[in-house]
Amino acid sequence: MRVSAVLTWCLPLAAVLALPSCQDILPGQEDGQDEESGEDDGGTTLVPIETSGDDSGSSSGTPVFDDDGSDGGPGGGECSYFQQDCNEGEKCAPWSELADLVPDESRCCPIAQPVVEAGDVCTLMGHLGSCIDNCAPGTICLDIDGDTEGVCQTLCGGTAEQPECEPTQECFVYYGGVPLCFDTCDPLIQNCPSDKGCYPDAIAEGGTGWLCMPTIGDNQLGDYCWLLSGCNPGMVCATPPLLPNCFGDADDAGCCTDICDVTEVPDSCKDLHPDMECVAWYHEGQEPPSAALADVGACVLPTVGGGA
Repeated sequence: MRVSAVLTWCLPLAAVLALPSCQDILPGQEDGQDEESGEDDGGTTLVPIETSGDDSGSSSGTPVFDDDGSDGGPGGGECSYFQQDCNEGEKCAPWSELADLVPDESRCCPIAQPVVEAGDVCTLMGHLGSCIDNCAPGTICLDIDGDTEGVCQTLCGGTAEQPECEPTQECFVYYGGVPLCFDTCDPLIQNCPSDKGCYPDAIAEGGTGWLCMPTIGDNQLGDYCWLLSGCNPGMVCATPPLLPNCFGDADDAGCCTDICDVTEVPDSCKDLHPDMECVAWYHEGQEPPSAALADVGACVLPTVGGGA
């Protein structure tokens, strides 16, 4: 089990699902690039900064509460995601006053019935971020699209200093400082469940590894993106200087581009744009976490990509 110290950020859901389109990166597109865009400051990354946050720590039927008849109002009192220090019948979960993915605090919340376990389909009661769902203690209903249905995702155990997940998982500090256990994966084969894609676990090329995380929005090749998991599976979010016809602030936005295999001949990235190449994700002496990831690359401009 590896630990990622990267903090992530999600825009309010309405903004995430209504991302504007980026200039198409396919050949034949009109340029029109701003003279001030596309400058390389020497610190260009393949993945833009996703967020900041703190380190605070399948069943059918309609969930109902088995408490004292509460109408679903959340509990109270901040708690520890790691220690799960709430009363029986409650669990420590992220809570948000507004209907978004960015929690205001951790809170002891009642658990709805019937209780389901990690990996099961779950139901969120109330608004997105209400914290009331029917996932077992130590898990939360990860409802990304706000339709009240999601999948129970395991919160990291242990402590903030030494988080714990299953051996094939990594503890990743997700939106708003919520520590979640995600499966590791291979981006070249996209071996994740149907509700997730294989995305990098860091904000720079050559990050520690790759994780199965929910896809945010429906962003295609060339679309604007802000998040590590802000592109459809098989793609990564790359900063504007790395791509032709991608304009924006390299500090907080980028465009989606394909993941590629550096050993593939001919180079598939040439089909996207004649100036792009499959640049190695792990370069300049960086070691992949496993031999299976050694051939991972991204379709970018080689002059700023930094790879071999």
